[in-house]
Amino acid sequence: MRFMSGLLQVVFFLAVVLASLVAAGLISNDLPWSDPPGMGTRLMTYLSTNVAETTSDSAFPELRPRSYAAPAALIFDVARRAAEALHWELSTVEPEAREIEAVVTTRVIKFKDDVTIWVEADGEERSTLFARSASRVGTVDLGANARHIMDLFETVDIIAPVTAIVDEEAAAEASQASPEAIPTEGDSLPATEDQSQE
Repeated sequence: MRFMSGLLQVVFFLAVVLASLVAAGLISNDLPWSDPPGMGTRLMTYLSTNVAETTSDSAFPELRPRSYAAPAALIFDVARRAAEALHWELSTVEPEAREIEAVVTTRVIKFKDDVTIWVEADGEERSTLFARSASRVGTVDLGANARHIMDLFETVDIIAPVTAIVDEEAAAEASQASPEAIPTEGDSLPATEDQSQE
């Protein structure tokens, strides 16, 4: 009986620890729980996948590609600066292909996630930004990969006007600042109709 009682206590303790880690991960990722497709679907997704990717038909508004009224080369440069401002480790930067590969360290457990960013031109003056984030370890990410993409988009929207209107040296200084330190009020490139509805 004592063995069974001790075993149950150990199992209970491990369950509490696991639940605490899951809760800490979900909370630290600061996810948009009240947005579509709803809290239940979001929770099931965050507890069953280790990949987040932008698609035009995503049920998650934050995982739809972002379109900008700006040339692809500019948005690619802004995306690179955004990744640097987020202190991501850039492993590959391909200006001709307009593709960036980066490594992000998760906030709670310090796992490594791989992020791919790419920009597609929609004519000369419009472009669309895409991203994919995947965990290297495990089958559950607790929404960390979605958070990486959200951080990227938010930082791009902050840095974009700075990069567009100031010289290279000033833009480089802005990109080295933390996202919180970069001015945000009213500072974003014109968004397309799709982006403005998100």
